[in-house]
Amino acid sequence: MATEREYSVLVVSSSEKGAEFIGKNLGADCCAYYAVSGAQARRMLAERDFDAVLINAPLKDETGEELAEKAIKDTYAGVLLLVKTEAYEAAAFAAEKYGVFCLPKPLSAQAFSQGVRLTLAANVRVKTLMKKTQSLKEKMEEIKLVSRAKLLLVSRLSFTEEEAHRFIEKQAMDRCVKKSAVAYDIIKNYGDR
Repeated sequence: MATEREYSVLVVSSSEKGAEFIGKNLGADCCAYYAVSGAQARRMLAERDFDAVLINAPLKDETGEELAEKAIKDTYAGVLLLVKTEAYEAAAFAAEKYGVFCLPKPLSAQAFSQGVRLTLAANVRVKTLMKKTQSLKEKMEEIKLVSRAKLLLVSRLSFTEEEAHRFIEKQAMDRCVKKSAVAYDIIKNYGDR
């Protein structure tokens, strides 16, 4: 079965054995990038977007929890933190507050694969919500522009609000452009007088 998408995954592991396990069990649809420390991972997170960040804690320069928190706050990537069994309860409790998935290690290849799939699914969901948010922001900006243009038509050209609304809609249809483009032209022509 051909995959529709390749996921970009940042693997952070100070342990060569841990990085090897993760790389071997990621799946064919994942393109892995590797970092051996929290500092290196932060640089890589600043340089590019990742769909998921997999942290094999502890790291040589930090516990890994700080990196997980930063990745969640500063990116849209799903984050999976792998911690030693004895530290799992405390790490999972802290990580849940930020939306970080946490798994105890050692773990089976199947449990790891399931954790990665959940992390990637969460990332897809976040990106879908991000697109919807962006679309709503654009609509709100259009409403603001159109309202401002209508106000100018009412105050400068003595249109009624209904006439201004119809005028903008008709101009947009006649010119095959968005109402925001018509509104922008009206604001440009009548706004600074």
